[in-house]
Amino acid sequence: MKMSNENSNKQKAHGQTDYECKDCRDTGSLLRKVFDEKLGYEKDVFRPCHCQEVKNLKNRFKNALIPEEFKKAKFDNYERKTEVQETLYQATIDYLRQFQSIIDEKKEENSLGFIAVMGESRIRSLEPDSRALAKKEHNSFGLGKTHLQIAAARWIMQKIKVRDDIEMNIESNARFLETKSRFQRGCRVLCISDVAFMDELMNAKRMNDDGHTFNKMMAGALNSDVLVWDDLGKAKWSESKESIYYNIIDQRYRANKPIIFSSNEDEGTLSEKIGYAAFSRLLGMCGKRLYKVEGTDYRLRNR
Repeated sequence: MKMSNENSNKQKAHGQTDYECKDCRDTGSLLRKVFDEKLGYEKDVFRPCHCQEVKNLKNRFKNALIPEEFKKAKFDNYERKTEVQETLYQATIDYLRQFQSIIDEKKEENSLGFIAVMGESRIRSLEPDSRALAKKEHNSFGLGKTHLQIAAARWIMQKIKVRDDIEMNIESNARFLETKSRFQRGCRVLCISDVAFMDELMNAKRMNDDGHTFNKMMAGALNSDVLVWDDLGKAKWSESKESIYYNIIDQRYRANKPIIFSSNEDEGTLSEKIGYAAFSRLLGMCGKRLYKVEGTDYRLRNR
């Protein structure tokens, strides 16, 4: 029986190793000769191979938790057949055009949000006859908000670089001097769906593991460079959930970390679902990039 290991190097028939990357031979770095004028001779200098960025990009996509049904969501396959779809598309594109400077300068107004003109909770509170009419006139479902969010997430992971400052200790004259080293890396994005994320957090909170699972989930939402939050405020309200909303939004607000979000609630009902303090901070993070949208559900239109 012949056995193979995908992680090991395959041997060709003529004895040569079949590397995944022929340039660096799977070492992850490239060697080049550089002449050192002080030393008077050439020395070896290593730099990361291009294949490392490809691997890092794959890892970022994997860690982003993009929903399976939106794996292929891109800007070029987003329908723009209605006025609201065009508005959503242009708002997202305009935002991404400024996104590198938003990240570099850590701007306070750094987020993008799509909410309903008339929220789902408000519509549900109406009498049956009025409810049906309001749902028809103020529909916020099936506009393609999630598609655009994931397309934006994919674009950010592929195009945006983040500069990190790392403090280092360098020994000099028998002393350790603190200095900062700056390097670039790919942007880390986390995509969450409100109901699933909140349910998982509540379950993690009840686990008997000293908060390990809960803290790990919270760390992802707090520390990712960009948080994509789909259907914000959809989860059933509770005091514990409102506290979590505030914790995440407040800490990202203080750290100038962007949130790209959508909600089928309006300003009033969303503030009730996530808490007035959290919503106030979210408004400040969006500035003029909070769009109230409504239109025809494309799922119903296509059917």
